[in-house]
Amino acid sequence: MLLFVCVVVCLEAYAPKIVASEFDRSLLTVAQVGEGNIVYSYDGEAISPWHDVPFSVDGFLCFVCEIPLGTTAKMEIHKSHAFNPVIQDRHKDGSLRYYEYGRSIVNYGAIAQTWEDPLTPDPDTGLGGDNDPIDVLQLNAKPCPRGAVQRVRVLGALALIDGGETDWKLLVVDVDDLSDPGVLWRDVADVPVHRVHAVREWFRLYKTAEGKTENNYAFGGIAVNATHATRVADLMHVHWRTFVDGRTSCSFNKVACWVGGAHQQKSEGRNDDGSDAELSKTTWYSLCSKTSWYRGLKVLKVPEVPEELRPGSLDSEGFGLEVELKPTLVR
Repeated sequence: MLLFVCVVVCLEAYAPKIVASEFDRSLLTVAQVGEGNIVYSYDGEAISPWHDVPFSVDGFLCFVCEIPLGTTAKMEIHKSHAFNPVIQDRHKDGSLRYYEYGRSIVNYGAIAQTWEDPLTPDPDTGLGGDNDPIDVLQLNAKPCPRGAVQRVRVLGALALIDGGETDWKLLVVDVDDLSDPGVLWRDVADVPVHRVHAVREWFRLYKTAEGKTENNYAFGGIAVNATHATRVADLMHVHWRTFVDGRTSCSFNKVACWVGGAHQQKSEGRNDDGSDAELSKTTWYSLCSKTSWYRGLKVLKVPEVPEELRPGSLDSEGFGLEVELKPTLVR
């Protein structure tokens, strides 16, 4: 009987907190806490930008902005932290990571509900994925607000090879920025050649500033078209579904990727380095059991936040003081 119950729980399909057909971005709140860490709530409930923001809405993919155009801080959705906040990556010595090659020439981020499976060879490259949500290079001329969720049109993709791993870069444009000429683009063939070339070269060379070798590309560096790129994104959505439903494992630095609830995985299988994974100890907390209004904006009060996300001072109930939080509301 115990074995039967375990199998049922482990294989139960993960249910995102947001239904794509009912997604209302006005109910989405993006809050900055601590030293620039970004957390999310939807209609007053804590959510994961990786697992709960829909993969697509109205035929367009959902882009999570991590590194706005013109910035250098290496922000990313953290795979193993509870609720997957967007935080700044760190070097092995604990120091914060920045682009050393220069400021970002695109709005960089990821597509929600995707994952490049390191154990499944990509059909185009023959290599496993990089263990992250699929990367996005948004080509709009205006910086995206860090943490924002935007609807984007897929134009094409570059099949970057980084350290023997497949690291797809989707080329997209924000469909709701009507002031940008790119809103008329439908395929990578519509994008000025020099723009695609600049992006390709930047991501080929940017790690050389850290003393690393150049990256390579499949297809000789030629960008695949919108149809092909959309097929790639759809496949990464399937990989994500396989992992959150418990049919394969995901881990980061020997800690299981956070999914939440009964779906917090045992990290069975292998880590990024191929070693045996260990069971992670998850710190459970709720980010949105209280809300308040500050200067007319919805602001999160954060209970029991882990040390790395803590704003610094808490009120008598253990909630972050309003003045410590810097809200950013996505449009």
